[in-house]
Amino acid sequence: MEEEIDLRELIEVILRGKVIIAVITILAVLAAGIFSFFVMSPTYEATATLMVSPLSPNKLNVEEDSAYQALLDSLSRYPQLTMETYRAEVKNPVILKELISDMKLDSEKYTISSLTNAITVEAVQDTNLVRIKVKNTDPALAAEISNKLSQKFVAFISKTTKEQLGKSAEFIKQQLDQEKINLDTATTDIKEFLAKPRGVNELRQEIDSKITQMTNFKTQLVDLEVEGETITAAIGKTKEELANQPKTLVTEKSIMDDQLMEKIADETGNLSLDNISNLQLHSEEVNPIYLELSQTLANDTIKLSSISAQRNAIKERITEHQKQLEALQADLAEKEVTYEQFQRQVELSKENYNTFLEKYQESKVTQSAKIGEANIMVVSPAMIPEQPVSPNKKLNVAIAAVLGLMLSVFLVFFKNFWQNSASTDPNTKATNV
Repeated sequence: MEEEIDLRELIEVILRGKVIIAVITILAVLAAGIFSFFVMSPTYEATATLMVSPLSPNKLNVEEDSAYQALLDSLSRYPQLTMETYRAEVKNPVILKELISDMKLDSEKYTISSLTNAITVEAVQDTNLVRIKVKNTDPALAAEISNKLSQKFVAFISKTTKEQLGKSAEFIKQQLDQEKINLDTATTDIKEFLAKPRGVNELRQEIDSKITQMTNFKTQLVDLEVEGETITAAIGKTKEELANQPKTLVTEKSIMDDQLMEKIADETGNLSLDNISNLQLHSEEVNPIYLELSQTLANDTIKLSSISAQRNAIKERITEHQKQLEALQADLAEKEVTYEQFQRQVELSKENYNTFLEKYQESKVTQSAKIGEANIMVVSPAMIPEQPVSPNKKLNVAIAAVLGLMLSVFLVFFKNFWQNSASTDPNTKATNV
């Protein structure tokens, strides 16, 4: 048969043990009261409030800035200090060690570990306020530690930030010196290259000169071709005219028309005037037009031959100049590539040098700023607390009363259970008989 819990029976058990419950509860309350009022030392809490301005570097545009530029920007700017960073650095062991030394606190009682446990740092939500709370049995000492810790924290932030920026500035300065060497080297290289004979500019002038000469040659060639075509046409026309002209001309005339023949006839006296007039004289003469045309044809042929010779000479000179021009252009192309490489190296070295110089100047300005004092301000120094924060005497007594009551009720039920189990055990009854 299953046992059932009877509420009446439970109440009766509690009532039978009411004396035990009352005694234990009263003893617990008395013990808590004595311990809270007379044994425990009161603990005071002093609070200093700081207002900080989180330092976050501007977000770098990765699409526009290269990784190289992003690195330089990060080196020349303030380090990233968020509210969480400020809150965590308040308990920095370096700060606490300096605090113990400066305040000449007992090194056995006040250690870095004990101070860390006594200090509470909290960031007020939705604000840029940080509260530094210090607990100590001495209210004046608690306020002094809180204020001193605030000062040390500001100085520590300034010092560490300045050291970090100093290292960044030193790194940038080293790179700046190296870039200056690279720039000087690149400048010297391009000067030496330009100082060599048959440089880029000289080759360009030679090429321009060759092109001008070839243009003149081609112009002369065209003029000669036009002149040759004109003379060839003239030769053709002369040949046609010459073909239509006889080489000699045959003439018939009376002997009287020839004075010489007439004089001869008069001297002979054998011929009468009538007989002499009837006599005909046949003569053959060279055609002067034919001679003139032949001379013109010969002169034009000589001119055409001379023009042909000039054309061939000009063509040979054009071919020679073309080869020279191609060689000059190949040499120029090679030297232009080399010159562009030197020039690009100079521009790149100059750009890098100017970039490092700008970042170095930025880092020096940033380093000279007192970042701690500029971004951290004590808006409310710690005051000497008047009321302790612990122990909470009323709360301790109430907790002791509850715990005493629970313990006493447990003991009463345990005693009742023990008695009931002993009375139902046959071995126990036999022993009692």
